[in-house]
Amino acid sequence: TFAMAAAAMELKRLGLARKPMFVVPNHMLGQFSSELLLLYPGANVLAAGKDDFASAGRRELMSRIATNNWDAVIVTHSGFERLPISTAAQKQFFQTQLEELEACIREVKDGRGSRIVKEIERAKKRLEFKLESLAAEHRKDNTLTFEELGVDRLFVDEAQAFKNLFYTTKMTRVAGLPQSASERAFDMLLKVQHVQRINGGGGVVFATGTP
Repeated sequence: TFAMAAAAMELKRLGLARKPMFVVPNHMLGQFSSELLLLYPGANVLAAGKDDFASAGRRELMSRIATNNWDAVIVTHSGFERLPISTAAQKQFFQTQLEELEACIREVKDGRGSRIVKEIERAKKRLEFKLESLAAEHRKDNTLTFEELGVDRLFVDEAQAFKNLFYTTKMTRVAGLPQSASERAFDMLLKVQHVQRINGGGGVVFATGTP
């Protein structure tokens, strides 16, 4: 905790970060905030709990994050998932994935078994369905998106909670490759990519004390 807190606060002090965000396990919000303030008693910290993310207060929370000069914004794992990523970013990502799958299909069709082609085509259909769902989706509450909050550094504690991201592969039935696809990991991926884009590929720290 001290290592992450010091990294964020020193980046801010040196003018290398504007608004660091910490993503911590749900039960660690109070402890993490206290330890950060123990190290930097004068820090301007926003710690957002469960009530802040309730539908009634979410819009106000998003505005507070976006409009204030916070030294650190601390949110829980579940709260982080409720910060919406823009539809445009999701569409762009799915479109890139579709292009990769189409390239895979063309490559595999050159003589490597129809079963692999069928599996890749099924993955392509799933992505197309997600794109269609996005096109039909209307945001329930007109809040700001993650990109509009001004967060430019991301520190994720107990980062192993975001494992099992989906992947594209031309191989099938490989022992040890999970077949699950975590929505939580996908949400994290899009937000990580946004932070990395504005930092030239950096700006993200994944931390854990769990082997």
